[in-house]
Amino acid sequence: MKFIKHIAHLKFSIPMMVLFILLGNPAWSQQDPVYTQYMNNLMSVNPAYTAVRGVGSFSGVFRNQWVNLDGAPKSSSLSFSMPVDSLNKMGLGVDFIYDYTVPLTTTGLFFNYSYRVKLDQNSTLSFGLKAGVNYLDARLTTLDRYHLDDEYILGYGDFTRWMFNTGVGVFWYNESFYVGLSIPRLIENRYRKDVAIVEAASREKQHYFLHGAYMVDLSPEVSFKPGLTTIMTAGAPVTADFDFSFLFHQQIWFGVMYRISDAVGAYTQFQYKNMKIGFSYDYSHTRIHEFQSGTFEVMLRYDFKTKGTQSFPFPTF
Repeated sequence: MKFIKHIAHLKFSIPMMVLFILLGNPAWSQQDPVYTQYMNNLMSVNPAYTAVRGVGSFSGVFRNQWVNLDGAPKSSSLSFSMPVDSLNKMGLGVDFIYDYTVPLTTTGLFFNYSYRVKLDQNSTLSFGLKAGVNYLDARLTTLDRYHLDDEYILGYGDFTRWMFNTGVGVFWYNESFYVGLSIPRLIENRYRKDVAIVEAASREKQHYFLHGAYMVDLSPEVSFKPGLTTIMTAGAPVTADFDFSFLFHQQIWFGVMYRISDAVGAYTQFQYKNMKIGFSYDYSHTRIHEFQSGTFEVMLRYDFKTKGTQSFPFPTF
């Protein structure tokens, strides 16, 4: 295939992998950003988490992946949610996502809605919907390539695209555990409608998120929480994060994580009243560790009451 011949002349780099995603190939890669501190950023991938906390909440996560590797991803997520009825059954929220991997920039703005149903005295089931747009800005002509006059890249490599999408999710929880399943993007939009040369032309792919955690009280001062976040995409390897953390005196978290075939990491979080701040570091155990200095992530969350009858959830997921 002519397209594959063009790829063969590209020098190996992060942008080369992006080229496969954008211009089409039969082996799909994961397109959504990966975070270490998923437990504090759940609404961005599962709309059913919207306002589950029962109070208004601002949160932000910034991730700098594979430091010192040219073209490596940088991801940011900002979200806001709040309950909108007196019984805290319905919630509204908005999340903003910015993901940059040379030569591709993706910016997303989505609105979220959730509705909760009490299953029994202790547990609740939440259903969620999300809808919004992604803006894709591709600049493939900036790739370091062998043939600067490559006709395919010059003709199709630079483009922008607005893409509407919707997502769904469910979230079952009580004070000790949660389990969630979601598909943040249901519509598999094609990146370029005018490109039909390559079979199975590039498009957004459905990602299936399965996440859960369970809190165990080891003593009045110490709790233990194992957790799991799994991402499944057709044609791509399963991504699974195993998370093990300890909460001391209802304020300080220490945790470690293992991501299958990718990385190991650790994080710490400090919680004071209605504010939480966290920091994590990942180190790849694959060959890519030879070319980079690890991945850093910073998280901040602030909760506030919208009604006097509300109370802050504690301990929190």
